[in-house]
Amino acid sequence: MRELFLTASVKDADFSMTCAVLQGLTWMTARQSLHRILFFHGQPQPKPLKNTRAFQQSRFLSLWRELSNQLARSSYVLQVAYEVALDKDFGQGTSMEFNNLPGTLRWTDLPDPLKDTPVTQRKKIEIPDQPNLPVAMTDNGFQYKNEMIQESHSFIRENIEFVFSRYYHIPDPPSPGQPVSSLPAFADLRPVDPAQKWVLNIKLNVLEDNQPDKVRKASEELLRVRAELEKLFDFKTLDRRIFDTRIAPPPVIPGRG
Repeated sequence: MRELFLTASVKDADFSMTCAVLQGLTWMTARQSLHRILFFHGQPQPKPLKNTRAFQQSRFLSLWRELSNQLARSSYVLQVAYEVALDKDFGQGTSMEFNNLPGTLRWTDLPDPLKDTPVTQRKKIEIPDQPNLPVAMTDNGFQYKNEMIQESHSFIRENIEFVFSRYYHIPDPPSPGQPVSSLPAFADLRPVDPAQKWVLNIKLNVLEDNQPDKVRKASEELLRVRAELEKLFDFKTLDRRIFDTRIAPPPVIPGRG
């Protein structure tokens, strides 16, 4: 799959107004969602997914194989995302048994070089509704590093998704190297951005990412949306390196003598 998106930032004071605009544009009320995202770092040297016990019965086995091919090419940081509920999972002292819960595994590649366009393009793999994701990660040499909460408000018009996102730090756990046992109250979380801005992404997915014509048409469609909304949002052309999830290989030390 190839993901294409526009990016703009929105001040917190303008958030309600911009949501109202998109509600009128899409004829729908925003869907709010919260995700607990665990970040797993791959090994310095690229390796495919050799231990398949945690996902060999998955109905998305073809996506696991595609991911394995990508990991054989380069090492990456992967995300494991779990949807959480404001009234059940925050400040209640409840713990999450991640291996027993369905989660979504997310991988994104370094975006394509930009050519005088604010449309970012990158290859993406998302494997939904998977149990045992932490087991799958540790079985294949990935290490848990940290976690965040992602808050999103999304609208949809035809095949285009409009998503406001904001991320929050979770306090460090008493035992390093593992997620916190229970989440604090949502009001106690600290936004990653001190200015508390929202990021607006306007997205299109192209399932047949090996068909350049479909990718080109999706880019043109996003540029039309940009023209439609350019008086409201300042869509930036971003350095693709800020989306780079690759892990640099260790330096090669020449032999002596």
